[in-house]
Amino acid sequence: MKRCPRCRIDLVMTEYEGFRVAHCAQCRGYLLDLARAEGLKRTNRKTTEELKAETLAEYKGDCSDRAKCPVCALPMDRTSLGLPGVAMCADVCRRCGLMWLDGGELALAQLAYQATPRCVEAEELKRRMRELESSPERKAAFEANLAGLPPPEDGYALAGDTVLEVLTRVLGGRFRT
Repeated sequence: MKRCPRCRIDLVMTEYEGFRVAHCAQCRGYLLDLARAEGLKRTNRKTTEELKAETLAEYKGDCSDRAKCPVCALPMDRTSLGLPGVAMCADVCRRCGLMWLDGGELALAQLAYQATPRCVEAEELKRRMRELESSPERKAAFEANLAGLPPPEDGYALAGDTVLEVLTRVLGGRFRT
């Protein structure tokens, strides 16, 4: 059984946003595979309000102490999560492929991701698709408009033409098409 790198009590396997993670019931931290960390950050099953409440209840500030890996017991590296507007580090053991997030940090990472333009645009697109699916009339009108659009140009042919044009200009006639 893996032990919490902060409290030294046994971690409990649980599910967070559809991912299996190890959790400390005392300090509320999470141990997760590095391979799942990015996917977990981008998952948004919890509402913004739920994530805010979790962050406010559990986040105690960024802990500057290096945690020891629950598997190899070596000090984990402090790694910036690179979140917009949030200076926060996680403890990472690349040897074991694990990341430790102190209480509230996982929810905070999700909140920061939800504020990015990419996520905002994706959520708006999802909202519009749900709206479209809920109205058969709007869906039919959308499909009719879509069918009326001209066929897309062949992107590869277009890129090739552009390359040939540039080569012709750069080589000044020494290149013949």
